[in-house]
Amino acid sequence: MGIDSAARNPNFQKMIRLQTEAFARNTPYHSLELPDGSVIDGIIPVANLKARLDAYPLPADLRGRRVLDIGSASGWNSFECERRGAEVVALDYVEYDEFTAVQRLWDSKIEYVIADIEELTPERFGFFDYVLFFGVFYHLRHPLYAMENVCAVTRGQAFIESYVIDDAPDPSRCHMEFYETDELGGQIDNWCGPTISCLMAMARSAGFPRVDFNYVDSRRCGLIANRRWDVPPVQPGAKVPFLCSAVNNRHNDNVFQPRKDEYLVLAFLFEGELAKDDVMVEVDRYGVPAIILVKHPSGYWQVNCKVPPGIMPGDREVRVGVRGAGFSDPVRMQMLPAGADRRYARTPFVAEPSESVAPPVWVRVENTMDRGTTFRGYRNETLACRFTHGEGPLNLGMVQLTVDGNSYPLLSVERPEPGMWQINARLRGLDNGDHELRLRTARSGFSDPFVIGFTA
Repeated sequence: MGIDSAARNPNFQKMIRLQTEAFARNTPYHSLELPDGSVIDGIIPVANLKARLDAYPLPADLRGRRVLDIGSASGWNSFECERRGAEVVALDYVEYDEFTAVQRLWDSKIEYVIADIEELTPERFGFFDYVLFFGVFYHLRHPLYAMENVCAVTRGQAFIESYVIDDAPDPSRCHMEFYETDELGGQIDNWCGPTISCLMAMARSAGFPRVDFNYVDSRRCGLIANRRWDVPPVQPGAKVPFLCSAVNNRHNDNVFQPRKDEYLVLAFLFEGELAKDDVMVEVDRYGVPAIILVKHPSGYWQVNCKVPPGIMPGDREVRVGVRGAGFSDPVRMQMLPAGADRRYARTPFVAEPSESVAPPVWVRVENTMDRGTTFRGYRNETLACRFTHGEGPLNLGMVQLTVDGNSYPLLSVERPEPGMWQINARLRGLDNGDHELRLRTARSGFSDPFVIGFTA
């Protein structure tokens, strides 16, 4: 059954034309309250503006909180959030004269920024407890990219409102209309019309792990997008998942670059059956929605997810949780600074002055392509070395692999099972013949040698 799109509805077209004509006559978009109690009438009455904001769980007391108002227009939402005590940044792509005039009358400290949403980054604007994203989404040529930018600067909740083409969430209708010219209301900057389910899916795909439907009224849909999971209590006797590894799907290491389309691949152990909605991934305590969940014949669970936006450079913690069972211990990933080359991520081995623990003990060494010990220099060939050791948790700076006495770079350090460790590397440029591997940790001497073969 098709959807009666508002883009083809004469009444909707007429409403948009009337609003456009009023705006052209310099009528403010928002009605605005003044210090003397009077009101500058705008296209949208104060009562309507209050009702929309009250439909979201925005606290009455915002002292100590940062709020970003995207598409601030005349500024009613910005002034209201400042009245509640927030530090406010108002963002729009053009300057509204009534905003600056009322700002002066209120002696407002709002930071008023004229910029496009494509310029919205944590590096420039920082992070916000609450983000208002009202009436902007469908005006954007690149809506998913914009939604990622919204997610990147949100550390709490984003309140989203957009024009939609249906009247209720329906998972079978996850699509969007595209308007090439002025099909929607005769405006050339109305680019798309999503269904409610599509708008919710795009918010999740942008990085929000929980997206709650709030309301729909006159083809306007409100959503509440959360950066963190709603974690249920742990059930008595439940065993937490054991996270083995978290690697980059492109490179099989634990290095990631911001603003690239890269994905986390997590391997973990868990006793019991799981559905995708049971799994909760976190990066630096930010929730990350799962894309796929599979169980391998070997017993490992695998979950893939998009690296969330807004993760700052440096070592970051990744955890996997199961509803009712809690979260695993963390493993590390490294987020590079914006624009940094992957070579920037090389982690040097740092040995302690004295050897205080026993050397690592080999458990298994193999070529992951055929599980043998001969390597041929193929593109997807990986050396996997399992071992035990007497030290605590390990990372790339605490393990060294040598090949014929020379230090060799590692892709990742993993925990295939409790009490076991594994390092992964790609062998390149070796001479044909046998080669001697050794391992050590930051506090140990070298292991016994292990001999592999190389035949190019």
